[in-house]
Amino acid sequence: MLKSIGISGLVLLASLGIAAAQQTAPANQATNPIGDGPFKSQQGGKEEPGSHPAAPATNTEVLVDGKLAVPGAPADSQTVPSKVSERNARLDVIPIMALPLALTDEQKQKILASVKSLPVAQISAKPADLLPQTTAVAELPADVKQAIPVMSDIGIIRTSDKILLVRAPNMVVTGEIPAD
Repeated sequence: MLKSIGISGLVLLASLGIAAAQQTAPANQATNPIGDGPFKSQQGGKEEPGSHPAAPATNTEVLVDGKLAVPGAPADSQTVPSKVSERNARLDVIPIMALPLALTDEQKQKILASVKSLPVAQISAKPADLLPQTTAVAELPADVKQAIPVMSDIGIIRTSDKILLVRAPNMVVTGEIPAD
């Protein structure tokens, strides 16, 4: 019994010695020798990331609501979603094959002048319609195709109120020009 009390006493003394060794450093070592305050290990969370108030956030996003938010960006480009842009909402309902060819008024007048002698066909079609392979399609004159390169594989069908522009290889109506 005495032996167990002696062992318990020895363990108690050893733990007190360990506890004394974990005490803080003497007062002469409490400051940083550089002279800029306490050691970093003794600051107690003063420099923790969450201890500073958040800096005001600057908007560095490139896209806001699908619009480019950088200096010099166009206000309403095709990257803007249709939910935000009325122009893109209108474009989204048009089939891609029905998008009009980029012809100037002068080019349209040149095409109209070149097809005035063609017979009028009785056909009802609109852009993006697929015509039967048996539909008669007239070729544009060579000088018009040379002046307007985008018309190189486009055929013409003249109706009573418009000129249909037909992509001849696949017989798709790619555009129309009102016949004035």
